Order: sequence, then C-alpha cells, then structure tokens
Amino acid sequence: MLKVKPGIWFIEGENRGRYPYAHSLYIEGDNNILIDTGAGAGLEPLTEKTSHVLLTHYHRDHVTFNPLFHKAFFAIHSKDAPGVESLEGFYQLSGLDRVELEAYWKMVRQSGFTATKIAHYLADGDIIDNGRFKLKTLHLPGHTAGHCGFLLEDYELVFAADIDLTSFGPWYGNIDSDPDQFRQSIKLLRSLNPKLLITGHSRPTTSRISEKLSLYESVLDQREEIIINELKKTPLTADQLAEKRIIYRRHNGQEILFFFEKVMINKHLESLANRGVVVKSDDLLYTLA
Repeated sequence: MLKVKPGIWFIEGENRGRYPYAHSLYIEGDNNILIDTGAGAGLEPLTEKTSHVLLTHYHRDHVTFNPLFHKAFFAIHSKDAPGVESLEGFYQLSGLDRVELEAYWKMVRQSGFTATKIAHYLADGDIIDNGRFKLKTLHLPGHTAGHCGFLLEDYELVFAADIDLTSFGPWYGNIDSDPDQFRQSIKLLRSLNPKLLITGHSRPTTSRISEKLSLYESVLDQREEIIINELKKTPLTADQLAEKRIIYRRHNGQEILFFFEKVMINKHLESLANRGVVVKSDDLLYTLA
C-alpha cells in the first residue's frame, strides 16, 4: 500500500497491475471504501476493515476478488451491473455469448466467478460520503457502457480506472464499448484538470496529466488513420481489416484477441460511417466516401 494523500492509499495490483490484475484505491473514513478488487493478495488485510466497495466496471481484472469482501456493500453503474451479478450477464455484456471461445470461458470459470450482490447502482454525479471524504461519481463510458471513475475534490484526485494512460491506448472490445464515447470521457477528464490521476493499470501521476491524456486519446486517431490508409488501397471487409492486426500487432494464435480486434475494428468503421468518411456496400466491403 502506498499512501498518496492523508487517508488515501494506492494498492498496486499483482504483476504491476497488468491483466488479470488491476490497481485499487482505499479511502479511510467512518466507512472505509475500496475502489475495485483486482489488486490481488494486497487486499487481504483490508477484508474486515472495508464496508463499501465501489466497482468502476464489470471486467474480471477489476472484480475478481469481490468474494473477499462478502460483508461489504457493493456499488456499480446499472449498465455494468449484469456483468458481476451473473456469469450469463458477463457473457452477454462482453459479447462472448455470440462466439465459440471455450478456452476463454474455461479461463473465466477457473478464475472463480462468484456472483456479486449489488446494493446500489451508481449514476453520474452520485456523491458517496464516508464521513471523511466525499467522492463524486463520474460516468466515463467508452471502455464499457457503465464505466465510472471517482473524483475526490479535496485533493483534486481522480481515479479513472481503465482510462489508464498505457502505451497500448484505449480498449473498447466489448459489444457495448464505444470509441467515440471514450473520446468524450477523456475530454471530460482533461476538463476537470486533476492534480493527481490514478488509474487501474498505471502508477499515480501528478505531472503533465492533460498532455498524457491527449497522447492516450491520439491512439484512436492513429488507428483510424491506418484503417483509412488501408481503404485507400482497396475496398475491404471488416474481417479483412482485422487480419491487418491494426490494434493487436500480435495475436499469437489467440482466438480471443482476434475476436476483440474484430469488435474494435467494427467500432471504428461504424464511427467513420456515421461521420460520412466510409461507406459499406451490400457485399460488406468498406470504401472511402
């Protein structure tokens, strides 16, 4: 645990917060609050101390250790709640119910999926008061439909979850993900001008936050530019574009990564079509407008 401010503790996830782990944030008060349970073994000393768990979204690397906190009250945005309330809900939100990816399903089951009982459904602007701090809920969709962050105005601190500043860039490989909403969420964070930004997969940062968020967003532009350049050469289907490995440079034979690649390429094509940049023919070929 790393004390980032009085009463605020950063809990680094195992494997430096890389999937299948994620960083967590612990907030002391009359009611101790934990944001996300993906950190792993470092959470065990907090099991009896934590009364409320706020989940930023339903992804496994952020909720895997929910069962440790079976006495706590859980909250998550209503749009993401099905992903933790049942395994079927997880499959439906992620889109994995539409494909045959038994190897991935086996992995999810082996990670010990346990349904989480949600006591409160978060909404944008909700204030969570633990007697010492007031956290403001920030609905930051794009990564998932119900993805949320939290603002502690006392310290101008934002926990931004999977707006994570990693070099990979934004991830939007679920059916309910949306790269355009992702852009808007990043812009909202920049407008808040936080002095301390903590995410689910990067270390706390206090320097050049706006610049780093802008650089992170620019990955979306880079991916779109590659798609447009490919379509300048020849019309292509979404699957053919996915074969170009624009997002995951190496699929390494992992079917699940190719599935996510196809979903994200389709998201970009939908966005480009809505803006009149590309058009789709009856035979599913995309060309520049």
